Amino acid sequence: MHKATLDFSHSLYNQNALNETKDAYVDYVSVTFEHTEGNSHATFESDDENATLLVDAFCNHALFLTIQQFRDGDTT
Repeated sequence: MHKATLDFSHSLYNQNALNETKDAYVDYVSVTFEHTEGNSHATFESDDENATLLVDAFCNHALFLTIQQFRDGDTT
């Protein structure tokens, strides 16, 4: 089992985008969030040998969705 933790600042990552990405990656990596006012602490767990790449892809996808949501006017 591979495990990693990351902190996502809400100044860069929209909380809704993080949750949508979690749903999109449910078949690849387990993600648990602890949300605070300005930060989301994430714990990733995966049996996949490419777990590091999956976490990187997760971050990229969440950032893409954040930008897309910002452009659509969703700033929550």
